[in-house]
Amino acid sequence: MSGKKLINNPENVVDEALEGLTMIHPGLRLLEGHRVVVREQIDTGKVSLISGGGSGHEPFCAGYIGQGMLTGGVAGSVFASPPTASILAGIRAVAKDSTAGVLVLVINYTGDRIHFGLAVERARREGIKVEMFVNGEDCALTSADKSAGRRGLCGTMFIFKIAGAMAEAGESLDTIVSTTKMVSANMGTMGLALGPCSLPGQGPLFTVANDSLEIGLGVHGEAGVGSVPLCSAKEAVKKLLDHMTNPASATKIELGAGEQLAVILNNLGGTSKLEELVVARELVQQLESRGYKVVRIYTGHMMTSLEMAGILISLLKVTNHPEWLTHLDAPTAAPAWPCVLRSISGPARTTPSRIPVKEEVQELAVKGVKLGSEGEQIVKTTLEKITSTLVSMEGRLNELDSGCGDGDCGSTLTAGAKAIQAAMSKLSHAHPLALMHELASLAENMGGSSGGIYSILLTSAGRAFQDQVGGEVEPDAWVRGLKYGLEAVMKYGGAAPGDRTMIDALYPALQVLETNQVELRSSPGSVVQKAADAATKGALATKTMKAKAGRASYVAADKVVNEDPGAVAAAAWFSIISQVVAN
Repeated sequence: MSGKKLINNPENVVDEALEGLTMIHPGLRLLEGHRVVVREQIDTGKVSLISGGGSGHEPFCAGYIGQGMLTGGVAGSVFASPPTASILAGIRAVAKDSTAGVLVLVINYTGDRIHFGLAVERARREGIKVEMFVNGEDCALTSADKSAGRRGLCGTMFIFKIAGAMAEAGESLDTIVSTTKMVSANMGTMGLALGPCSLPGQGPLFTVANDSLEIGLGVHGEAGVGSVPLCSAKEAVKKLLDHMTNPASATKIELGAGEQLAVILNNLGGTSKLEELVVARELVQQLESRGYKVVRIYTGHMMTSLEMAGILISLLKVTNHPEWLTHLDAPTAAPAWPCVLRSISGPARTTPSRIPVKEEVQELAVKGVKLGSEGEQIVKTTLEKITSTLVSMEGRLNELDSGCGDGDCGSTLTAGAKAIQAAMSKLSHAHPLALMHELASLAENMGGSSGGIYSILLTSAGRAFQDQVGGEVEPDAWVRGLKYGLEAVMKYGGAAPGDRTMIDALYPALQVLETNQVELRSSPGSVVQKAADAATKGALATKTMKAKAGRASYVAADKVVNEDPGAVAAAAWFSIISQVVAN
């Protein structure tokens, strides 16, 4: 089974992607007949930098072309080295009329070394002043046995940035080559994958079990250290750092006490931004807990592997090279280099303290009119029965919500009901104004849109009890409370009767109460029961309504076939009120 891709034809995907890049960034130009991107303007008096490799690693490498970084980039097919002819065309393009020379930066993979090396030799034969450097900084290998060498990974982006800043500053080719070698010798990279990637039109290149992580793999999915059990971000980062600094490893990065580090956390393509930020936090905390100082950190999609879910961590030692930090901080027009929002205190990275917030607990100066002992008990009994009923309805409400929402309506209301139960002994059952305020605060904390809606409903309902100073609470005050609450919900929630929401249960109930005000005073049980019947009928009617508000409004009409869970819940607690009042 092939991996899903939002493309046209697999054969044209690289060319169309490069055309898309130049459409977005008109300062980049494509060479006719080649997959080569160069800057629109090339300063012939400064060293030109060119790199490249297989596609599928975007934004590498064309995304790093721009003033202050690369001058050009050569793209091969997906996960395949570019042809020598295109590399040579790229070198010619950036070397034209140049007096400073060209540095070719190659990532250590056999095919790239061969094709770029051949192009460099041919360029030299043409009289072009050109040097080549091959970077390999992979820390996964533990043996010093002869092999193809350490793989080149996302630490190469440090080289792009530092060498690019030096070229922009007018440094010589020899000086830049010398610095590039030192940068490479002072860094290490290692990563992990949670899942595979797939070439356009093909199936996954490898597999990772659901309960495992693949540690130390390359950007093409080639095997690394091996599989380990699935673990937390904290443990995963620890495993990588432990391996990278393992004294017994031939490819370790040696970090001294107080070592200052520049760090790249590279997203391999399919890792969510949420996960990426969690890992970034872990990375900074763990490095600094080991006695090192993270003075710069760059995160994001820097050198991907199509849609692979995973990360790469690159560490660059800058303790003895403060000038490298100057180069990292230098401006660049390259679109892919991460933009960091610095502190006003300077470019050095620090973990900022949180801004203290003075919590102002709003206590009601006046609790408002007080209920008698019988009324107080009625309110308490009503709340106890409503909350226990909502808890018992959790599964049913979630089921109703699963077809048209996110399936958590019952869970959200249950959380709110349990919060009320926990606070029951402290609630102001005898003071409706204070009680509405307290219940609104509890509802706000239960989360979800339901929490916000009930908080608005209860907050606004409290207005009905603000004007009355003494005496018994008038029955129509409760009616006004429901009216004020519904008006606020409709105002801020955007729903109206007939939109398939909780309003379709409560609005009919309100109409019954408002048209029977006189009878409500003499026979409250009878009127409230009629209102409850209207609420139940309204909730049932939502089964055939077209959703015009809430998440259900985004779902196809043929999928919305049950009653609205919010309306069902509202009708249920209104029925509880009617039962208690009747008794």
